[in-house]
Formats: sequence, C-alpha cells, structure tokens
Amino acid sequence: MRRIVILAFAMLAAFIVVPAATADASEEGPDRVYFEETGHYLGGEFLEFWREYGGIQTFGYPMTPELEQDGMTVQYFERHVLEHHPDNPVEHQVLLRRLGAEARDARGLADSDPFQEVGESDSGRYFDQTGHNLDGGFLDYWESHGATRIFGYPLSTEFDHDGTHVQYLERAIIEWHPDNPDEWRVLFERLGAQAAERDGVDTSPRAHDGDTPHYSEDLWWEPEPHPNDPYGVTSPPAGAPVDEVKWMEVDLSQQMVRAWEGEQLVYAAVAATGRPAVQTPTGQWETYAHLRYDDMSGTTPDRGDYDLEDVPYVMYYDRGYAIHGTYWHQNFGTPQSAGCTNLTIEDAAWLFDWADVGTTVYVHGTTPGT
Repeated sequence: MRRIVILAFAMLAAFIVVPAATADASEEGPDRVYFEETGHYLGGEFLEFWREYGGIQTFGYPMTPELEQDGMTVQYFERHVLEHHPDNPVEHQVLLRRLGAEARDARGLADSDPFQEVGESDSGRYFDQTGHNLDGGFLDYWESHGATRIFGYPLSTEFDHDGTHVQYLERAIIEWHPDNPDEWRVLFERLGAQAAERDGVDTSPRAHDGDTPHYSEDLWWEPEPHPNDPYGVTSPPAGAPVDEVKWMEVDLSQQMVRAWEGEQLVYAAVAATGRPAVQTPTGQWETYAHLRYDDMSGTTPDRGDYDLEDVPYVMYYDRGYAIHGTYWHQNFGTPQSAGCTNLTIEDAAWLFDWADVGTTVYVHGTTPGT
C-alpha cells in the first residue's frame, strides 16, 4: 500500500508518496523467517499479523516456536502471546492473550486507585465499557495499530510505575518512554517473556536450517505497478459531479478513493471495496452521517457473520454502505470488504476531516474478479 497526499498551492500541485509501515497484501516476500536474536522462526498467519500490527515495536522477537496448548496454536513473543482461534470469524482468528488483565489480577491491583472507574476526560476517548480514557500518544498508537481488536479496552488510568508512565489494557500494558526516538516512545511491558517463564515453556534457541531467510524488512517489496497506474490520475472520470465544491470518488476498477474540489484532485488513497460476492454498488449519493466510531455487524454469503467494534471515521452514504477506516486488515488495493469502502485509518481520518455531511460520493467502475 502506498498513500498519495496532494497539496495544492495556487496552480502548483506537489505529489508525495508515503510508503506504509505495516504489512500489505500487495507486497511480496517470504512466508517464514528466522530471528537470530532469539533463535526462533515466525511464519504464516502469525508472521502476517506480527508485521501488520507493529512488528518488533509492538510484539518484540519470537521466544518460542508455535506450540499447541489446550487444542490451540500459540506462540510467545517478548511482549505478547499470539493465539490462533480457527473457529472465529476471519478477522478475529489471531488474537493476543489477555495478559494485561491477567497481570492486573496477579499483581492484586484491581482495587487500587488507577483501576477505579473515572469520568469522561476533556480530551481523548472515553470507554464506558470499562470507565477509563485513552489519550495522547497512547490513544494514537492504540488507534493506528488495531485498537480494540488488538489491545482491548483500557483497564486503568495512566499512572507512574517505578518511574515509567504506564496504562493497563486488556491485552497489554502500554509504556511511555520519552527519552526514546519518536517511533520507539510507545512500547509494551515484556508480559510475553513473563508468561513464558510462568508457563514453563521452552524458549531455548533453535539452530538455523540454512534455508529460511533471516528476518529483515528488506525481504518484502512491492511489485511493479500495473500499466494502468492509478497514481497517474489527474482528471475526473466521465460523468463525475465536477460541479460540486467537494466530492469523493470511489474507483472500483483501480481500488482507489479520490477527493476532488471541482475538477482539482486534492487527495488520493488506495482502498479495499466489496468482494465479488458482496460488491460495492455503483451510483451517486450524499453522505448522511459522519461517526467518529461505529460498530458494524452483519452476514455475508461468502464469509458468514462479522462483528466489528469501534470502526473509525465512518461516513455513511447509502443505507449501510460507508467509507471508513480499517484496523482488521491491511489488504488495500484488493476487494476485501462486505460492501463498504475500507481505507487505512490515516487516510480515513483525512477524508473525515475534509468532507462535510452531505458531501457527494460517486462510485463507478468494475470490481476486480467479477
């Protein structure tokens, strides 16, 4: 996935292409790697999940191979334990163990002041499910790395623990390290390593097999773009509502969303629209509701039920169809949704702030694979 931000200064437009920091369905690379640092392998769905939601920064290095525990495949990492739940819907099959809640209970903290419910703060986001807030850098990281689907709800307020600013979440303990470089200021307590020791699992390193590549992000790359390069679009499609002050284009054929002001392109982002079995309808509408968060559930003929909490930056335009942010996959550029138009959280946030209720949405093209 690549994102394009187009900034117009009078008659000059500058195109800035920003590479994604997480895994992407359009990337190519190995499906199994070896970590010299701990002597363990990581592959398959766990590798995809690990790269998609923060890699070393979020999870640390693998500390064990995949193990079978109570009929479930698990793998221990420095900061978390990944579990595979094959009977769950696809977007919830890989989950983090609830190590934050376990640590709270094991340490006898549930009755301490930071864990008592509080009122809604003036900033950030309040969760009535637990009576706590997320704010600042913790909220930013939580939202951009999977939100509830990955870390669960906050269980405490922010508080100081042995000189480190921390906050307990259901599946993690998030830490603030102000002296670190910007991208490493948010880290997580090494609850995975503690769980491995407590559970008595074997963390001894495995010898390298001589064939599996050693982990490096340089192992993954984006293939050459299709000749019909969507990033080269600078003119509206035929039939577009160019007389509107602002309007959004959903291009099914190229899996793109573009923001226009009249005939001037101001923003473009790679999207994931409805799959062939649940295609995004073509046509023209106006958005009728903009919600910072919304819960979405339903049933599809190809993948069954889905139930997604706290979907961010939702703009409804036709019945239950919407343009919104997406934390449960990074497969942008390929039809993936149940009919809505999925964007990265960053792209959805930009459009949400730019568009008004009543902004025209123009959907056209043909869903790939149909």
